[in-house]
Amino acid sequence: MKNKDLETFKNNKNWIFKNQSIEIADLDIKIDLPNTFTNHFPNLTLLIQSARILNLKIDDKKFRLFSWDNKKKESFGWLIKLEDIYSNENNLIEEHNLLLENLGGIVETYNDPENSLTNNQNFIFLKSKCQTGLKNWEYYYEEIVDDQKCQKIDYKKLTIFAEEANGNLTLYDKIRKEVFLFAPDHSFSNVIKIDNQPEYSFYKFSKIQNFNDYVETISKQWILNTYKNI
Repeated sequence: MKNKDLETFKNNKNWIFKNQSIEIADLDIKIDLPNTFTNHFPNLTLLIQSARILNLKIDDKKFRLFSWDNKKKESFGWLIKLEDIYSNENNLIEEHNLLLENLGGIVETYNDPENSLTNNQNFIFLKSKCQTGLKNWEYYYEEIVDDQKCQKIDYKKLTIFAEEANGNLTLYDKIRKEVFLFAPDHSFSNVIKIDNQPEYSFYKFSKIQNFNDYVETISKQWILNTYKNI
């Protein structure tokens, strides 16, 4: 018997599943969340507790599909990849590890709410994709900072935890847990330019100061677009 959520996801992301083996391992999963998680992430807790959850194997790798119904009563949700986050070096902040231990990293979304922070992201939170620095943008940033005589942010102390399809990066400072957007391809209305930074470089999200704020903002965006607002 076909599963509505999985079929909707596959129809929205049909290019992902070419030549891949997909197996539903378990239906109607429930996740017990520790108090540390629910206290840090109350909005995300509401989402998880109201989700329809499938355990999947895609080419023998473990995933979970989290699904809800949106305002149009259509299935929408997240594909989560499950990883052993402590098998290799782990330099992530405590809150990020707490999220990964209980949820995992987002590798795909489908039928996203309009203007959600999840839109067009290659990954969000996924440990194996997180890294310090600016990836291929470091030379670009050094050059425009020098050209415009701006103050350089020490990007080597920042950790990338989300990457947009166009190359924009979302990062946090591991000490202050402050969140930044690095956006060479900038067309956002919800960001604030940082003083003494070149245009098309570092920004702050309005109303998001730290990692917890970022997680809770995404969760609230999805809650507000569920059929019954959870």
